[in-house]
Amino acid sequence: MVPSSGPVRQRLMTLAWPIIIQFYLFQLTGVVDNLMVGQFGEQTIAALGICLQLNFLVVLCYAALTEGGAVITAQLRGARKHAEIRETLATLLTAGLFTGMAIGALYIVFGESLLALLTTDLFRAPTERSGLPGIGYGYLWIIGLGLPALVIAHVAMYVLQSLGNTRTPMRLALYGNVLNALGNYLLLFGGAIQGVTEPLFPPLGLPGVAIATVLAWLFQAVFMLRAVLRHPAVNARVRDVSGLAWQRLRRILYLGYPLSVDGFLWQGSAFIYTMMFNRVGAEAYAAFLVASIIRGFSLAPGVGLQQAVSIALGESLGGRHPQRARAYTAMGIRMVLLVLPLLTLIVALLTPLFLQFYEISDLTRERVIWMVALSVLYSGATALTMIICLLYTSDAADE
Repeated sequence: MVPSSGPVRQRLMTLAWPIIIQFYLFQLTGVVDNLMVGQFGEQTIAALGICLQLNFLVVLCYAALTEGGAVITAQLRGARKHAEIRETLATLLTAGLFTGMAIGALYIVFGESLLALLTTDLFRAPTERSGLPGIGYGYLWIIGLGLPALVIAHVAMYVLQSLGNTRTPMRLALYGNVLNALGNYLLLFGGAIQGVTEPLFPPLGLPGVAIATVLAWLFQAVFMLRAVLRHPAVNARVRDVSGLAWQRLRRILYLGYPLSVDGFLWQGSAFIYTMMFNRVGAEAYAAFLVASIIRGFSLAPGVGLQQAVSIALGESLGGRHPQRARAYTAMGIRMVLLVLPLLTLIVALLTPLFLQFYEISDLTRERVIWMVALSVLYSGATALTMIICLLYTSDAADE
């Protein structure tokens, strides 16, 4: 029996709204970092920005794990196969831990060279190179130490969401944001109130922002893992969820790789823009970074609906309800096509208001406004890429 559109829409929104808020909270972490270092001018904004661009791309290295794992976990929940849910969680956590360690080591050993590639300083004579890679590396190597915690937090978060608990990750993301903001304030400025009091200890600058971010990741990793282990469908201890099931890992990657490929293509284009704007100068890149952060607020509903459809799709297929699965997919497509372009337009109109929080030049401000305005023109294409991923996930999960 095909369900009516009302209950289908209501179910998707029930799953999606905590994910949307959580996405905004994760976005807010970067915004808080950006706003605070923005008090030091375009050069510092650009240094942080190239680190964030690199980190966004690296996060996509394990997107296939989280996205594919979420679909499989939802299927197993629909089929009530709790032992297999624990095996899937163990595979995800083990693979995620090793992935995080490998990426962290890459940051620590080759971080400055990677940043120099982004800024194109790698191709310049030593006397013509900027100081951005050196400034950014002070942030990046500390982030590398915390990457295993970030991967564990993301794996546990996606599994919790696929088990139907989307509110706990949202709350933990909020607490992590508060911790990150407080840590930024204390470590970046040495606990001083700008223009009012003297620092309580030597300000750490950009490395202080990295330390606060890693502490927030550790907090989220511990409590996300605790929450997923206590879920009734898992009900396990840490030692019960270790080990790697290779056959299951292959299935996870098969379902998840289209979403990660889509992300790589999107972030790859952002890398090209990063290199182009850095070639022009730090001010041009600062404008691109600020525009990217502002535009990110329009993507949250699309991401939330995409994940909600994946969860509902997995539950329906696991419970052997293919007609319900098709209904969820169709409704998700209609909602993404409607919401994403509309919200992009609203964000573009509000951009001048957002820019009041930045200490940037008039030229940089004008560039940001134009960049965000242009994103309205291709918001429909962004919605279509999300839909293609939904259709592929639907077909692959039904096999």
